[in-house]
Amino acid sequence: MKPQTEVLIIGAGPTGLVLALWLHKQGIKIRIIDQAESPAKNSRALVVHARIIEMYRQLDLADNLLEIGYKLPATNLWVHKQHKARIPLGEFGVELTPYPFMLTVPQDEHERMLEKRLNDLGVRVERRMKLQGFVDHGSSITATLFREVDGISETCDASFIVGCDGAHSAVRHAIGAKYEGETYKPLFYIADIESRDEALANGEGNLMISNDTFNLIVPYNKEGHVRLVGITIPDNNDTHHHESTEEEHKITFDDVRPQIKEAMDMEIDKVNWFSTYRSHHRVADKFRSNRAFLVGDAAHIHSPVGGQGMNTGIMDAINLAWKLATVLKMDMEDEAKHQLLESYESERRAFALKIVTSTDAGFTTLTSKGIFPHILRNWLIPYLVPLAVKFEHARTQIFRGGSQLICSYRGSSLSQKGAAGVVQPGDRLPWVRMDPGDNFSMLRDIGWQVHVYGETRPLVDEWAQRMSIKTFGFQWDEEYAKSGLTKDVVYLLRPDHYIAGIFEGPTIVSGLNGYFSVRGLGC
Repeated sequence: MKPQTEVLIIGAGPTGLVLALWLHKQGIKIRIIDQAESPAKNSRALVVHARIIEMYRQLDLADNLLEIGYKLPATNLWVHKQHKARIPLGEFGVELTPYPFMLTVPQDEHERMLEKRLNDLGVRVERRMKLQGFVDHGSSITATLFREVDGISETCDASFIVGCDGAHSAVRHAIGAKYEGETYKPLFYIADIESRDEALANGEGNLMISNDTFNLIVPYNKEGHVRLVGITIPDNNDTHHHESTEEEHKITFDDVRPQIKEAMDMEIDKVNWFSTYRSHHRVADKFRSNRAFLVGDAAHIHSPVGGQGMNTGIMDAINLAWKLATVLKMDMEDEAKHQLLESYESERRAFALKIVTSTDAGFTTLTSKGIFPHILRNWLIPYLVPLAVKFEHARTQIFRGGSQLICSYRGSSLSQKGAAGVVQPGDRLPWVRMDPGDNFSMLRDIGWQVHVYGETRPLVDEWAQRMSIKTFGFQWDEEYAKSGLTKDVVYLLRPDHYIAGIFEGPTIVSGLNGYFSVRGLGC
């Protein structure tokens, strides 16, 4: 008998809430629990990148997010209080996405927005509820949950369990996944402050490099409200720290105030929140064990450089949601189910490793001691950055890398082999402007789609109708070629907007049939 709960979600941060919303949209019965009494009151994660906003359109969440967010127009680079460069972020991705900017949204507000939508759909987060353990029976799981309110334990049968429960994930411990990586030496501070300083609380980002430390100012929503991030005290000890000590937690804002003053002349009117933490970079050695999955910080954790952690976790959740829904709703062979679910780990773990490598390189550049990193920070970067952003190609590459548009699943078992051209199976569908709107406005549903830019073929339309797959034809325009699209070919899109296969010539229909039958996805 099928368990009443199809997916049990442990953790109601952004990744757990996104997973719950995407599964609910696909008709999956979910249960979501969280240890905390209420959503986070403050937050580390602040930046939401273009790829996430694109995906939020699928559930009509993009406009809500834009309403509570702040578009960062530019970031400035300072070295020893000298202004070295202004990088206008709003001009970097105009040809790539409908959201060519960096959006700052405090994580607590982001979570409240997601949870409100979930509540509006009749789903509540069960709070002060803790996972004590679970048994994987092969065909289902049984979890033991502990209610902190009354001290009572209960069991929950579910088809799958997903750990969205952060860096200390109980689900990760239960499946015995190793969490490989290390803790960075420097101790970070993070503060939410208010300032009327016209030079630095100017609605733009400011990165201050001074000796062997850095301070970063990131504005959000209200004028004069900024997030301040930096290293507390330069660390001269070469030993690795694995846990913050009690002494470190006693550090106050007044302890770092002199260092902030040394890096920048900023008038601070009010400190609303201050915390210290150690940063890590780790990736679990597996993201799945039969019916249990890891998503977000439970699976990977990054240095704060580039604001990639939460964004990567949200993309994990969206990737997993359609695969779980497919397996739960379709009558598939066991091997086909296994292959589809296995693709979650192979696609997302590879991307997490890539992100950890790039954020680690960025972090090391900002914080390493020694003559070469010093020269890099104080001389080369201030000289090269303003030069690089003058070139459109460099601006595009920087935006693609930072905004997660670069994420690709080429080589995945779900990507058809052998297509020629700039855009290949596994890539995100290129965005193109249209009159009115754009081609992404067709991606509202969570389902497979066929796109043809140019002449559509009646046979393809008939096939799509038979398969209940929506087809969209777009009259050819040379602008499409600039985005890397090819005229008259058939693009098969996965439910998460990535290209599954590109088909052309007289064998299109047999190619499409073959794609689905080989993967056991029907046909």
